[in-house]
Amino acid sequence: MIYLRVGLFAEGPTDYHFLQGILDLLVEEIAVDLFAGGFQIAPALGIDAPRSLRDRSREERVAAAIEASWDECTLFVIHADGAADPERVRREQIAPGMARALAVHPELASVACVPVRETEAWMLADAQAFSCLFETKRAPALPANPEAESDPKKVLREALVGMGARGVVTKYYADLGKETKLAELRRLAAFQRFEADLRAAIVRVAGLGGATVAPR
Repeated sequence: MIYLRVGLFAEGPTDYHFLQGILDLLVEEIAVDLFAGGFQIAPALGIDAPRSLRDRSREERVAAAIEASWDECTLFVIHADGAADPERVRREQIAPGMARALAVHPELASVACVPVRETEAWMLADAQAFSCLFETKRAPALPANPEAESDPKKVLREALVGMGARGVVTKYYADLGKETKLAELRRLAAFQRFEADLRAAIVRVAGLGGATVAPR
C-alpha cells in the first residue's frame, strides 16, 4: 500500500488555508495518474516547529517542523512567497532547512512551493471558483496573468468584495482552495514547476513507482 500524506510548512496562516485544499486535490490527481491502485491518501497536514523554536532561524524551524511530523507525513512541502525573486527565496529560505532535515533523514522527500510573488496570485487563477464560492453565475474579472500582479493581495480582496464578501476576506481562502481548478492553476509557470517537483517526490516516496510504503 502506497501511503501519501503531505506535511505543509507555510509562510503564514492564510497560506495554509488555500494550499492545503489545493494539495489534497493535486496529490490525489497525481496518484491516480501514477498508480493503477493500491494507494491511500490522508489530508495534508499543516506543520510547524515547536513553540520553543519560534524565534530561531527559518532553517532551524523548517528542519524542526519536519522532524516533529516525521512519523505522520510521508512527504513535505515547504512554502515561501517569492517576493518577485523566487530563485533567491528557494536558495535562502527553503534549501537550508531542507538540507538540514535531509542530513538527519536521507530518505526525505521534500518539495519547494514558491509562487512568483504571493500565494494570493494563485487564488486569482480561476474565476469560476468565485462563482461556485458565492453560488452565482456571475464571475469576477481577474487578471490574465495573476503572477504578474505586483499586489495580488489587493486584487484578490477587491475581487472577493466585488462578489459579496463581508468581513475578513481571508476566511474565504480555504474554500477557494477547494474550488480552484487545477487546470487553471497549470497556466502559471510557478505552479507548473511545483507540480512537476511534487510528482517527482511522490514517485520517490513510492519507491520509483513500485515499492510498498506504509505510515511510519
